[in-house]
Amino acid sequence: MKKLSLVSMVLIMTMSFAAFGGGTEEQETTLVFGDLSWNSVQVHNRIAAFIIENGLGGYKAEFTAADTLVTINGLIQGDIDIDMESWHSNYREAYQKGIDFGDIIDLGKNLPDGPQAWWVPRYMVEGNGAAAPDLKSVEDLKKYAELFPDPEDSKKGVVYGGVAGWQQLEISEEIFNKFGLDDQFNLSVAGSGAALAATMVAAYEKKEGWVGYYWAPTAILGRLDMVALKGSEFDPADVNILVNKDMPEKAPDVVEFLKAYSTDVDMNNEFLAKMEAEEWDAEEIAVWFLNNREDVWTRWVDADTAARVKDALAAL
Repeated sequence: MKKLSLVSMVLIMTMSFAAFGGGTEEQETTLVFGDLSWNSVQVHNRIAAFIIENGLGGYKAEFTAADTLVTINGLIQGDIDIDMESWHSNYREAYQKGIDFGDIIDLGKNLPDGPQAWWVPRYMVEGNGAAAPDLKSVEDLKKYAELFPDPEDSKKGVVYGGVAGWQQLEISEEIFNKFGLDDQFNLSVAGSGAALAATMVAAYEKKEGWVGYYWAPTAILGRLDMVALKGSEFDPADVNILVNKDMPEKAPDVVEFLKAYSTDVDMNNEFLAKMEAEEWDAEEIAVWFLNNREDVWTRWVDADTAARVKDALAAL
């Protein structure tokens, strides 16, 4: 018998190794998270991914950048497996279609109703020297238009209504018109979430007036002390965990874990404010959360899974 070449021997060994189940990479099931454009969902994705990969094992997490509607459609089509923050009440028709056809499974709330409203700084309405102590509601704004000057129109105040293209802007417009604010205010529309946030932060740092739309959980509302005006509250947002219909068969232990996954707005504001202050990315703040909020995440998993996650954290 002729001697086998080195290349042939390596090839046979590789084939034999694969045939007997060697190589963990081939055994791993890939799970795709919808990596939406805001920080909180990106952090949740990485908290869940760390627990799934290190605690449950046998899975590899991937993250696909997409907005809410694309993520919902991705869940329906099976291109995305998990959405950790649905906010689907802003896209009820698309969500309901996926539920009705059985393509999406709703595992319940990640966090209680995400607050959306028009906010003012607390220093304007409470405490010594408050410029507008009687400002409690949208209706009361009419008495204080001069405290919210529009930099582009000296004759009127300004309400920052939201972001161009966002579904919420329609609701801000309804509130603005319902209370007849157009005689004394202009409704400003920002080009992006970052631009909207910048107007709030700039006014707050100067202790000036600001009123407008924002939502939680966010780093800004975790850091700035703001008060929601009565009459401006949006219907509570559904911030649920959604998965593709095949997940119970594809990853049943992951589904059970995600059913137990639950946070609250204050908790989210805390880690988002920490993320901003430290200038950390989503993965870094996820590790911080797992190290510092063991009291929370250990409720989502059994003791063995928790032990494996702690070992993985200790090895970092």
